[in-house]
Amino acid sequence: MTAARATALFDQVASVYDEVLPFFTGFGRQHMEWLAPVHDTRVLDLGAGRGALTAAALTRGRHVTAVDCAPGMIERLSIQHPRVHEARVMDAHQLAFPDSSFDLVCAGFVVHLLDDPAAAAHEIRRVLTPGGVFSFSVPGPVEDAPEWEFYGALFREFQPLIPVGEGRLSRPLDAERFLATAGFTSVSEIAIEQRLPVPDADTFWNWGLSHGSRAFFDALPADARTEFEARAELSAMDPIVFAAGAHLWRGTSPA
Repeated sequence: MTAARATALFDQVASVYDEVLPFFTGFGRQHMEWLAPVHDTRVLDLGAGRGALTAAALTRGRHVTAVDCAPGMIERLSIQHPRVHEARVMDAHQLAFPDSSFDLVCAGFVVHLLDDPAAAAHEIRRVLTPGGVFSFSVPGPVEDAPEWEFYGALFREFQPLIPVGEGRLSRPLDAERFLATAGFTSVSEIAIEQRLPVPDADTFWNWGLSHGSRAFFDALPADARTEFEARAELSAMDPIVFAAGAHLWRGTSPA
């Protein structure tokens, strides 16, 4: 199951997650700016990681509860963000909160990793107040970054070498249909991106090992992993600026 692999992986990378490059921090800030929750909003950060969305909501003075499947993430989030109301290890498919506990449930790069997104959506609707908002981010393309097309092509080329049941944790997700099927209304989305300065090629490789992509690299045969790293050569870029994109989605729980 993806959930067991995800818990083990994110526990493994918790100490370096979002520290090599501020990937999730940047997207978390943009995500919360888009949502712009009002002052008394009760926020649930679902699959919180090290707290990118938590931090963005706390900066706005919001009341935040954070949950994640990986104990290592929650341990570090609690230390890093002492103002969080509560931080707990929890399965997104079984939320241990009463009905109508939150006004906003947000999830940064989480939904496409879940074993059963529909079951999680049911739980999210249950813990949301009527008229509450559910919002999540998923990876997306970027505009005008042809220099990075080779990187995605490398993943596609090496994918056949990954044993069945291993490798990437993500799954295809039709986000609009997912929200509509779960009963959310007023569905909307926006594409965002960020350009992250990268000091050198080693930093970029270490970044790939610091989050979910590590599952792909760890599943490659040793010789293939060495070849992938060699071909992910960035010396021709000066400076190195990583172009990353995401889509933000939101829907409203029926009143």
